[in-house]
Amino acid sequence: MKKQYPSPLWAESINSWLDSLKAAGYSPNTIGTRRCQMSALSRALEGDPRDVEGDDLLAHFAGKEWKPETRKGAKNACVSYFRWLKVSGRSECDPSEFLPTVKRPEPHPRPCPDMVILAALRKATEGERLMLRLGAECGLRRFEIAKVHSRDVMRDLVGWSLVVVGKGDKQRIVPIGDDLALLIRSAHGYCFPGRWSGHVESSYIGRHLSTLLGDGWTAHSLRHRYATTTYAATHDLLLVSKLLGHASVETTQRYIAMPDDRLRAAVAATRLAA
Repeated sequence: MKKQYPSPLWAESINSWLDSLKAAGYSPNTIGTRRCQMSALSRALEGDPRDVEGDDLLAHFAGKEWKPETRKGAKNACVSYFRWLKVSGRSECDPSEFLPTVKRPEPHPRPCPDMVILAALRKATEGERLMLRLGAECGLRRFEIAKVHSRDVMRDLVGWSLVVVGKGDKQRIVPIGDDLALLIRSAHGYCFPGRWSGHVESSYIGRHLSTLLGDGWTAHSLRHRYATTTYAATHDLLLVSKLLGHASVETTQRYIAMPDDRLRAAVAATRLAA
């Protein structure tokens, strides 16, 4: 993606604001996203950020055909920046206070069926098979799959586990089977190395998995599958939430689909006896 630069009159304050996010411990990935979001806003509004009014922001957001998640992320960046601008004494007001709450449609869990995953495994390369398993058997996000390293595997009292660094650089431990542990350890470095150095980008993982699974199934649907099957086995929502690296169980609930056998049993119970 082409690097985006803020409008000249905005540049210094945006860079200082980003420094405050670094000081607060935000991840490089989040800071990069926030930079792009505010750079885009600065070029759209131009002028001096201290002259921006609530109506300017309302008109900007109203004119965008964004998906709810994109709109929410852009609003969060905008609110954070203008709030910081006021608190730091650089501006007398905070125009982002006029932005309304972003409405998001209630998402429904869409776990990828095992038959789809098994079909993908049969035609996958060795590396792609590992991607599929890390998504379906470990519940990893795309960017988490991209940076799996052989050193992330650890032995505990029961078996093998994978150390996963998720959003906000938060670490979690995910139990894995012996065969998967052996595959990861045998990489002797990143499981998916980049062309020149480091590891591949999350988009690389996403493209491969979407192509393999087909029919609109994505890497995220593997994560839904992991949440659904883990909950069906444990009936422990808090445990599933920790395994997924969620901040709250409310988020986890949106990942878990009701098992088909329980749905069918419920429907059968409603039938009238002849």
